[in-house]
Amino acid sequence: MGQTIKIFVADDHPIIIEGIRQVFSGLSGYSIVGDAQDGISAVKRVASLKPDIVFMDIFMPNMDGLKATRLITAELPFTKVLIFSMCYDRERIIDAFRAGAKGYIFKGTATEEIVSAVEKVIAGKQYISPQIVDEFMEDFVYTLRNSNPIEPFDTLSQREREILRLIAEGATTKEIASKLYISPSTVKTHRINIMKKLHVRDIAGLVKIAIRKGMTKVD
Repeated sequence: MGQTIKIFVADDHPIIIEGIRQVFSGLSGYSIVGDAQDGISAVKRVASLKPDIVFMDIFMPNMDGLKATRLITAELPFTKVLIFSMCYDRERIIDAFRAGAKGYIFKGTATEEIVSAVEKVIAGKQYISPQIVDEFMEDFVYTLRNSNPIEPFDTLSQREREILRLIAEGATTKEIASKLYISPSTVKTHRINIMKKLHVRDIAGLVKIAIRKGMTKVD
């Protein structure tokens, strides 16, 4: 590693600060340049020290870590914030990245993963603990399996269904207009909208759907 990576730790628990110091103390190319135990002090000290990496806890006195992250990333775009927290709440994790954090790792994470997270963030990438990825994927898969996607046919209005039925029965544009007391141009507009909603390109496609839905019979 070339230039020394300067690290700052913001956490209201001294034991966490000391733990991060221990992680990097035996590694070359890293230097812990400072720490803070509340959000306001963290913002002020980071602005002065301009570290490369900030380990940021979420729950701290005076100012929470998310607001501190937002202020730091707005003023120091080259300083990368890594959220280091016990919080598993999905909304807070999302808020952390919205605030400008470049990574999110859980306290208690193995030393190797902490170092890997720093390396990736310094390289311009984002880092998320595997546990978070697993939980997000479980939620995503659950949503897919339990969602009820709207079928295109169900988006048709009552008037559009009437026109679809008449088209399938072989009625011409003029015949449909006369039967429904609307103009031929209105019928054409409805037909275009029906095709868009049902993702078909021709009358034959409309007829097939109408038959499948039982709107007309096949002779």
